[in-house]
Amino acid sequence: MLRRLWKRHVTGRPDQYQAYVSFPPTTDGTPVANAHDWIEELEYTFEGRLDVYARFQGIAVVTDRVPADEFDAATFETILDRLEDAYTGTHRLVRLEKWRPIDDSLVRSYVVVPVKPLFPSDSAERPEMAPSSTE
Repeated sequence: MLRRLWKRHVTGRPDQYQAYVSFPPTTDGTPVANAHDWIEELEYTFEGRLDVYARFQGIAVVTDRVPADEFDAATFETILDRLEDAYTGTHRLVRLEKWRPIDDSLVRSYVVVPVKPLFPSDSAERPEMAPSSTE
């Protein structure tokens, strides 16, 4: 227990890494053209330890746990930055990180999902509000 706390809070270095990345279709319903390239890069980053699932609303990639010394965090962040750029204007990239103790190891898990915002980001796209009457 103390070893895991030390690794997490003091060193910031887990024993293993794992990720779930979702690729939803674009607004017209077609898959994102670069998904194949991103999946290939994720496969390289996670040493080929991943599964690709066809979902009703896109594609999902789930990786196995990879030892920290085999994981390239910089490449992973680059992939996420390019993914975020590709969905700019239609989705926001949600990135969640969780540290978990699994099988006597400390695992850093990522969940990355592009999500459509509830409200438009540009004020020109927002409908005009009718003035309310206070009678």
